[in-house]
Amino acid sequence: MIVPVDGDEPRVDAPPWPRRGRDDATVTGPAAPGASPAAPGASPAAFEATPAAPEATSDLGLGEESRRAAAPSSIPPSPIPPSLHARFEDFHLLGRGGMGVVYRARDLRLGRRVAIKLLSAGAQIDGSFLREARSQARLRHENVCEVHEAGVADHVPFLVMRCIDGPSLQDARGDLTLEEKVRVARAIAAALHEAHRLGLVHRDVKPSNVMLERGTDGAYRPYLMDFGIAREAGESGPTLTGALLGTPAYMAPEQAAGRVHALDRRTDVYGLGATLYALLAGRPPFTGGTVMDVLRQVLEADAPPLRTLDRDIPQDLEAVVMRCLEKQPGARYESARALGEDLQRFLDGDPVLARRASLGRRLARHARRHRAAVAGAAALLLTALVVAGLLVRGQRAAAEQANLARELGETVKEMELFLRAAHAMPLHDVERERDVVRARLGAVEARMATAGEVGRGPGEYALGRGLLALQEPRAALDHLRAAERAGYRSPGLDHAAGVALSELYRRALEETRRIRDPAQREARIAALEAEYKAPAVRHLRAALGGAGEAPAHGAIEAPAYVEGLLAFAEGRHDEALERAREAFAAAPWLHEAKKLEGDVLFALGSRHRHDAAAFDFDRMKGYFDPAAEAYRIAAEHGRSDPSVHAAACELWTQTMNAAGKRGDSMRPSFERARAACERALEASPRSPEALVKLAWVHNCFAWWAASGMQPGEDAEAALRAATARAEAALERSPDDAFARYVAAAVARARAYHADMLGRDQREDLERAIQGYEAALQREPDFAWALAELCSVHAELGRHDSLHGRDPSRSFERAGARCDQVLALDPGLDGARTSRLVTGVYEAEHLVRAGRSPEEAVQRTHRVIEAMHQKDPSWGWAPYWRVWLDHALALHALDAGADPGPALARVRASALEVAPDATAFPESLRAMLAVLEARAGVARGEDPSPSIRIAREALDRQIAVAPWDVSDRLQRAEVELLAYRWSAQRGRPDAARLDAALAVLDPLLGGQRADGGQRADPRFPALLAEIHEARAAHRADRGGDAAADIAEGLRHADAALGLHPRFDRALVAQGGLWLLRAAAAPGAAARREAARRGVAALEAALLANPLRARTEGARLAEARRLAGQAPDPAAP
Repeated sequence: MIVPVDGDEPRVDAPPWPRRGRDDATVTGPAAPGASPAAPGASPAAFEATPAAPEATSDLGLGEESRRAAAPSSIPPSPIPPSLHARFEDFHLLGRGGMGVVYRARDLRLGRRVAIKLLSAGAQIDGSFLREARSQARLRHENVCEVHEAGVADHVPFLVMRCIDGPSLQDARGDLTLEEKVRVARAIAAALHEAHRLGLVHRDVKPSNVMLERGTDGAYRPYLMDFGIAREAGESGPTLTGALLGTPAYMAPEQAAGRVHALDRRTDVYGLGATLYALLAGRPPFTGGTVMDVLRQVLEADAPPLRTLDRDIPQDLEAVVMRCLEKQPGARYESARALGEDLQRFLDGDPVLARRASLGRRLARHARRHRAAVAGAAALLLTALVVAGLLVRGQRAAAEQANLARELGETVKEMELFLRAAHAMPLHDVERERDVVRARLGAVEARMATAGEVGRGPGEYALGRGLLALQEPRAALDHLRAAERAGYRSPGLDHAAGVALSELYRRALEETRRIRDPAQREARIAALEAEYKAPAVRHLRAALGGAGEAPAHGAIEAPAYVEGLLAFAEGRHDEALERAREAFAAAPWLHEAKKLEGDVLFALGSRHRHDAAAFDFDRMKGYFDPAAEAYRIAAEHGRSDPSVHAAACELWTQTMNAAGKRGDSMRPSFERARAACERALEASPRSPEALVKLAWVHNCFAWWAASGMQPGEDAEAALRAATARAEAALERSPDDAFARYVAAAVARARAYHADMLGRDQREDLERAIQGYEAALQREPDFAWALAELCSVHAELGRHDSLHGRDPSRSFERAGARCDQVLALDPGLDGARTSRLVTGVYEAEHLVRAGRSPEEAVQRTHRVIEAMHQKDPSWGWAPYWRVWLDHALALHALDAGADPGPALARVRASALEVAPDATAFPESLRAMLAVLEARAGVARGEDPSPSIRIAREALDRQIAVAPWDVSDRLQRAEVELLAYRWSAQRGRPDAARLDAALAVLDPLLGGQRADGGQRADPRFPALLAEIHEARAAHRADRGGDAAADIAEGLRHADAALGLHPRFDRALVAQGGLWLLRAAAAPGAAARREAARRGVAALEAALLANPLRARTEGARLAEARRLAGQAPDPAAP
């Protein structure tokens, strides 16, 4: 019941994304003239001659005259395909170019504004359009413009994309502060890194291809546009034959030279650096009168240092930009991610990495281009020597760290392979192998101490990887973060941190199911997403970004598995399943991939399980069955991996609970859940989680069995097993809130079952209260514990009432706890039930005491109305009104008043509960029939029809649960009522008394093991009443009533031993003493028996003043026989 349920999110099949720049089709803003791109395969001269729109040419770096010459003639916008008018309305032209036009429109179906891009007639549909669609279909990032749909309408290709309400970066650059410009560049770097991770190179990063939109916080959010010329790394095709595509002023040298096979992620690093240069300097790195002039500078010249154009630009920021603009790709940042991190360092006020490396590169570049000047500059030589010395020192430290990293990396790999081999062995205790690994980790710590500061990063990383292999994600994450703080970086570290964070997020998310307040739960989930999910996604993306780099000790073994983890974390379940299956197919020894498949399917199925908003057993099983199969296969390959068996245990536990709620047998899924948990425990006997999980499995099964909802199950055996498991879990994890809760829940189940058997439940109720309170001390918003604590306090109040104690304090505590949990979640069914049960128990207590329950009933009616107002779909109000008005009717009968009004309300509410009599609950049917029979007897009407209905309903109940004391007591009372009606008519039917005793006889054989009577005082009190009636019947006929009198008095004494002021037992006792007095052979014996009868009847009237109406005459007779003066106040 702990596995997190993910919310349903609409899926959007990957559509293409809008382009901007080459054809200048803007997504928002004023309409702009079109532009025509270079045709694929065109030469640089052809590129130079191609017309371009004014806005597009503004970032080409051309002079004004050249831009005017490049401007095209006016081209009318393309007509809108008629079929699009059925889907969209309110079209407004935003921009047009050689490739097509862009309109703003309103989507009629979804009621949102969109931008629609239409390709011009003759556009190459199977070329750039399809390439754009395919490229961006794979790319999803918060800083890339979202595309909703792609298709062809009336033979015109179109894209439907998000309508961005803001300017381009080109247009807005004068309005941005320096910090805003850097933040925009950092965000675009993150978007490019995601594209590079997927193998896409943008190749046209420039200010006009970035759109800006104000967020709710007032800050700009940038969106990268135009993937129309993006290509996959290594992709072949027409544009890879030498075509020059892009914007000259922002082209990397290798792109300007037409070396298309050399284009990679560093090409986009250059483009982003050139973009940031233009934002800071107000012009691109290179400008010229013609395109060829610009291209020559890109290839041959160095961009002017930024601070020569603006002295206010910080040196660190200049260093970052100029490193991006290095001619040689290897001298630039290795990735867009690395560039983004350096920009973040600048924003945080930390030294940037670019500054530490820029001097040597500038000297080397200067020396290559100015050899003569360098030869005569001795000072420069001296500086170079100093720098060289520093570099050598740094290289020596770096080499030492690299060697240590390789050494410890090999140690980590050995540990991981050792544990993988242990997990693959037949099921056994892997703690022995884990101890070996822990010893190796101790050696790693010793090696770290020997290496000093240089060993801190690699050492912490090795410790983190080792602890992760030991399935200790919390400790692993601490060491991995320490490695990061020490400056250590590798794809392996990102992978390990991502896995650890993902597991911690999964565990913590499961625990949020205990928080019932939606606002608190959402706040907690948001906090968990910030603490675990967001950094997990970041690390996993980084790991994938480095997965394709040169092999190292930190390389990723199975990128598809990491992609699956990332997709799962981001809620892309279909993709997660695909990647998990792909990873397992490629690496069948990687059973974690198969487990990931099971985890995803389990999360999907949990949306429909028994504790979900909409329980759907069949849909749940549609996911759970393949999940179980995935876990089975994972367990075949990882036979001694505790985590696989624990996952299977959780799945079968939820299947078991769903079967119970559906009314199916829980035994098959219970056995599977228990077996899986025991395998997890056998593999890791020290695991506190496995012990608690096993205790939870037993508790769930025992609760359903003890509640009588699993016919044929041995509830006693189930409770014994659950108790043993809960005690073991609590001993292992005394400070764990859930372990405390499970122990309390088992005690509650024992108490419930004891009450059904008529045994004393007080000890178990008190243990349950202690356990729930202990759980809540550790987790105050634990809604399950709050709701069940309310229920237990109500049961303790009822127990106290039945045993002559004051229940008011327990009822008050029950109400307070129920109100507390209902304030968190007004729709929690268990808490609502417990709150109303408390009200019914309080009313019944007042009826037993001969006091009016009117105030308590009305108070509970107000609670019902409040619940119904908060949740109009809640349909249980009539059911609870039946119970409350039933209490009012009983009190009216006891007081000799007219029960008619209350009885009429009971009937009306009962019809609301079940208009179809065949669906009426048997327990309620029997209760109402007995009430009708009692009312008939009080009116002198034949109760036989109602008695017949009650008999039949209770017989069906007893057939299902023969051990339930309450059903048997009620069934015997029906026979006693039938006897009293026959006696009232003057034809006493003693067979009814024999029938009553026969119903109770099985309970007489079910005495407690210590030889005492059952602990419910109603049982011996009813036996005393039956024996009193039989003794009176025999005495009236001149028979020997001595045996029945003696047996009746024995049972009356037993009842009063449990409840000294129980009026029913006292009345029976008084009547039995009167019978003995009447049969006494001498005056002394007669007076003594009568005196005892007087004492019992007076005590009965004191306990319940309403008894004076029915027992006043007998009390007067008893006083007469005892030789006592009559009470003047007696009726």
